[in-house]
Amino acid sequence: MSRINIWVLESDSGITLVYKAYMEFPVNEDLVSGLLTALNQFTIVEFKQGIESIEMGGLRWVYIQDKETNLLFIGADSKQVKTDMLRARLDVIRHKFIQEFAGEKARWQGKWTGNVEIYRPFEKIIDEYYTQW
Repeated sequence: MSRINIWVLESDSGITLVYKAYMEFPVNEDLVSGLLTALNQFTIVEFKQGIESIEMGGLRWVYIQDKETNLLFIGADSKQVKTDMLRARLDVIRHKFIQEFAGEKARWQGKWTGNVEIYRPFEKIIDEYYTQW
């Protein structure tokens, strides 16, 4: 069974909007989100494109950047899970999050105030998808 961990991050700041874990991490989730964002920003600056996927720490990490909303969606799972499968699952989460919170770009820009508590209910939606995977 897949044991994916999912981050929804504000792309520039690295602020975690949603973090849902189905496997234990030995480090603080906020430190990990900062590192993941910094790695992506580094590749954008140096290589003119963000990370698509990497293998690190015994895990496969998939990145999906949504430029319109300035959000970064990251999923991590075991290396046994194929990149395409992980990306497809993460893309479902991305579409649903945007539908729920950022369907209209103007509405999204006005909604983001720095308060991440408003996104907490989205964890239940991730749970629903997870049980189907």
